[in-house]
Amino acid sequence: MADDMRWKLFLNESIMFLLIQAIGLYVGYRFFLQQMIIPAETTSSIFTFLISFAVATVGLILLLKFFKTRVFFKFLLAFLIFVGAETVFLVFVPEEAAILIAIELVLLRFVWPNVFSQNLALIFAVSGISATLGLFFSFEAVLVILAVLSVYDVIAVYRTKHMITLFKGLLEKGVPFSIIVPDRAGDVRAQVKDAQPGTGRFLLLGTGDIAFPIVFAVAALKFGMLSSISIILGAFVGLFFIHLILMQKKVGAIPALP
Repeated sequence: MADDMRWKLFLNESIMFLLIQAIGLYVGYRFFLQQMIIPAETTSSIFTFLISFAVATVGLILLLKFFKTRVFFKFLLAFLIFVGAETVFLVFVPEEAAILIAIELVLLRFVWPNVFSQNLALIFAVSGISATLGLFFSFEAVLVILAVLSVYDVIAVYRTKHMITLFKGLLEKGVPFSIIVPDRAGDVRAQVKDAQPGTGRFLLLGTGDIAFPIVFAVAALKFGMLSSISIILGAFVGLFFIHLILMQKKVGAIPALP
């Protein structure tokens, strides 16, 4: 039983998950202290986000179906990496340096598209974008959004299955919006296109499942750092149970957000 649970893989999952959470929370905390982003009005921000999310999802599905070239998807991933990374590095270095580092990170990901560069780029992309969203939305808005998206996640995975279609489509394009967790340290040198789920070598964590705990935790900063840390610890417990479920035989994709 212990061998079936693949605890080494879970250790790798945990390190990357907690690292992203820590960076995102720290960046959000620094911006929170400086009051750089004022939360939007709750009701309007909820509708704006959900409508934007729906449009983006439908748009991606249509693009994957009819837009065969990878250029657009590579540009989209590059844009997200740049925006997120610049946000993170603005906390540590002047703006000009943050821009240069973000550009270098984008180049690293696409010049050497292996598991290491994919994960490094997405660590900063997810941390920065999630911290910004957590400051933009009120705590109450995030609660409503998470409740709606949790229901959506179940439907999208088990009912319509379009989330699986999106996931596989982006993976086939060579631009998965996922953290690729290798079972062995040497597999960080593997090419992104070879990091296929189901081979036993890799586990893919969707960026949304990693991002929303940060968004929730940053939005909760007004209640104190302890509240934010508690949210992240709760999400980590959820990650543990998801790992247990995924390690069971004949279990495919599952909705992680609920």
